[in-house]
Amino acid sequence: MSKKIKITATAFLVLSVAAFIVIFFVPITYSADKACDKLWRDTLPRVALSVAIYSLAVICDMRGFFKVNIKDAPRLILWCVPAMLVVIANFPFSALISGTANIERADIIWLFLLKCLFIAISEEVIFRGVLLWLVRDIYKNRRHSFLITVLLSSAIFALFHLLNLAEGAGISPTLLQVGYTFLTGLMFACTAERTESLWAPIALHFAFDVGGLIVTDLGSGTFQDTIFWVLTAVCAAICAVHLILYAISRDRADRQNYEKIAAEKQTYDKE
Repeated sequence: MSKKIKITATAFLVLSVAAFIVIFFVPITYSADKACDKLWRDTLPRVALSVAIYSLAVICDMRGFFKVNIKDAPRLILWCVPAMLVVIANFPFSALISGTANIERADIIWLFLLKCLFIAISEEVIFRGVLLWLVRDIYKNRRHSFLITVLLSSAIFALFHLLNLAEGAGISPTLLQVGYTFLTGLMFACTAERTESLWAPIALHFAFDVGGLIVTDLGSGTFQDTIFWVLTAVCAAICAVHLILYAISRDRADRQNYEKIAAEKQTYDKE
């Protein structure tokens, strides 16, 4: 990496961290429209955080997780289909069709989509980018390296959502969120590992949040009806089987690699 790129990335890191602190802690009114103001408050800190984390990744030469494997793209997209089903099931189609939920602020849907995009970018860069990379590096060449990596990074991702308690969220909803974010974290982590890129988990995370938050942020009503839960359960079961089979395959490869390294070390020690 050239010195100029490193200096530029460092400047962006400092500026974005300063912007995050100001935006997050200083009470600023962005719009007289309360719904619009809330979306800006949710979006801007994540924009600053995304820039800061990416700048840090550039400085640490960790940009590899943004690569795109064009050659294997069709096969990797096919592999992601079960995860896509989970994402699609999270959209409140049945509630919107039946009228039990409504979208009332379609005029600011662009800002809502921006919020979801930067939630996905910031969280995936942190948890499936930097954190997953660090955990993988720490536990490489272990007997169960893949399992340790995805489970530990997903657990940290889930526990991170306990911070919602500091913002006034209830204990029961927060614990429920910790539970399902652990499961979605496993899905995103496996996707990142399989595709060797963050683009797929970012896309899945973005679409998942759009479906899960669109009524809450832009409308009203009850959207988690019987059809929603049935579809979620069926799609989650399909995805779970898919990921378990993948994890078994990866774990077998890890064990074989561990045994090979152990055998080579034993041979070297004898010599």
